Amino acid sequence: MADLLSNWGLAPAASEDTADRRALEALVIDNPDLERLEELLDEFNIFEAAGWTRQEARHSDFLAFPLDPSQTHGLGDAFVKRFLQRVLQPAARAEIPISPIELDLWSLDGLLVLREWQNIDILLLDETHKLAVIIENKIDSGEHDGQLDRYWQSISDQYLGWTILGIYLSPEGQPPSRSSYVSCGYDVVSELIESILKSRTRSMGVDVQTTLRHYAAMLRRYIVGNSEIS
Repeated sequence: MADLLSNWGLAPAASEDTADRRALEALVIDNPDLERLEELLDEFNIFEAAGWTRQEARHSDFLAFPLDPSQTHGLGDAFVKRFLQRVLQPAARAEIPISPIELDLWSLDGLLVLREWQNIDILLLDETHKLAVIIENKIDSGEHDGQLDRYWQSISDQYLGWTILGIYLSPEGQPPSRSSYVSCGYDVVSELIESILKSRTRSMGVDVQTTLRHYAAMLRRYIVGNSEIS
């Protein structure tokens, strides 16, 4: 009878069902990888809870906090200095007005951080070094109506003789339409936050560490796309 079933192709199907069931049991029972995945999916994240994951303006609001040396995060100018250095390092173009080495020697403690000045997402102004940094932030939208040119002209008119740096921030570091702007991906932000959390723990309060950790995790999961969950 078994030979007959085998000839008809029925026995292998039953055997395959058993093998599939055993493979599924091996997957769900005492599997540390699956347990870790369930743990990650169950983790509370304040930015997910607030529905900020793809809200461009909310990302700009939050980024203005660690970029501002005068805020209460305990980092001083460490975050903004490292951010600018990481943006500038891969650019290495002749028209870039400052270098990462120059930035390392500067103090940016007096930096002024503005949101939505002349519709610019984030504007950094350093009176000491006559430096203006335009940060145009994009999540799910693209450039429109020559906005990069308008922002550059507004700063040129308002701050005559200043050095201007334009940064085009997007999830994957898409190239901007204006060559004077430097492209930056959100992976730079997430990696910088993770690095800061390791190196500057003593200078930050627990609440600041938790907030930054939540933000980096949210970026990995929804914006950068290379989270541990993936």
